[in-house]
Amino acid sequence: MDDIEFFENKDLDLSNSMLIVAFPTVGLISSIVGHYIIDTLKLEEVGSIVSRFFSPTAIIHKSKPSPPVRIYAGKKICGPDGSCEQLTVIISEFMPPLEIIKPLTDKIFQWSKEKKCKMITTIEGTHAIGDRKEKNVNIFGVGSNSKMTQILKKHKIKVTKEGMITGVTGVLLYEGVLLKQDVICLLAEAHSSYPDSRAAAALLEKLDIMLPLIKIDPTPLYEEAENIEENIKKFMEQSKPTAPVSSSSPSQMYG
Repeated sequence: MDDIEFFENKDLDLSNSMLIVAFPTVGLISSIVGHYIIDTLKLEEVGSIVSRFFSPTAIIHKSKPSPPVRIYAGKKICGPDGSCEQLTVIISEFMPPLEIIKPLTDKIFQWSKEKKCKMITTIEGTHAIGDRKEKNVNIFGVGSNSKMTQILKKHKIKVTKEGMITGVTGVLLYEGVLLKQDVICLLAEAHSSYPDSRAAAALLEKLDIMLPLIKIDPTPLYEEAENIEENIKKFMEQSKPTAPVSSSSPSQMYG
């Protein structure tokens, strides 16, 4: 735990915000969704997570170097009835090594509790079974308790009954059960051989419905899917010389 530190650039009020956790997964769904939300909603980089176990890599965005795990946040958006919504995003292009996943998730829970976040939502990809039809991407969900399961059902997200999820998301889910914390995992059925922007866009459609006050329009993602996929491929290729290959296996699930 002492080897993982949270650094905050600003002390923002994140109470009742939805904390989205996006580490690499099948089809790079989490990376695409996370970056799309950050860019389209113009979220501000408010902090980072640093550890000697993380990949020794600086992420350059808009000429600014940042650690491999960053924290972004948007402003609160309130409706006429007084209800408010806010998004906080923890994102990384690299999966942490296996030995640090448990202490990292413990730190995320601790920080989330300190900031009084409402719930944690993790973004994942799951291997498409057979030939997936581009216009019929299946989106699944897993909740840490009955309250989270009801949210999934309310928004017509298929609830996974049997399966296995590894990595950061897997630990967040089972610790959510043990610690009685609200955690939801959204999974998009994705191609595993390349970045799947179309599957990411389908997942964003569901997230948009879950956040009625925050408009997340996935249309541009559908339209620019090919360009986005090529850019991410180039980024991953460029990162190979300085990013050690993680021993972690990608998350997998079957519904």
